Amino acid sequence: MARFFKNNFSDVLVTPQASRLTAQGLELDIRLPWYRSLPLSVVMPSELLVDGQHVPLDGAAIEHEGQRYPLTELPQQVDAWWFVQDSARLIVPLAAPPAAVAHEVTLTLHLFPPYIPMLTWVTRGSAVLSAA
Repeated sequence: MARFFKNNFSDVLVTPQASRLTAQGLELDIRLPWYRSLPLSVVMPSELLVDGQHVPLDGAAIEHEGQRYPLTELPQQVDAWWFVQDSARLIVPLAAPPAAVAHEVTLTLHLFPPYIPMLTWVTRGSAVLSAA
């Protein structure tokens, strides 16, 4: 099992004020956990937990600059750049609507910067969200 360490981006990975749980699923406002802009091709959400329970990322997508990219298509998005000042949205469908209480959401995101061979930058961040 991989070990995760808190880094400088952990506290800002998920923006709770702009994220929400809906009857359809999760809409997480996320920030790029890196010091430079990167193409979406090197970004991969890898794990999502809601209240400590694993949530599959099947059918999930990143929404950025008006485009929606299924996670399975992210590696091909070499021309779609995520700028450090911008947020993206992780859209995750849920099989059942969440209960109308606060939920802790934890996201793990991997980055593979193209100019640092062999590096995988892992950031895990959490936020508490209320169901809409």
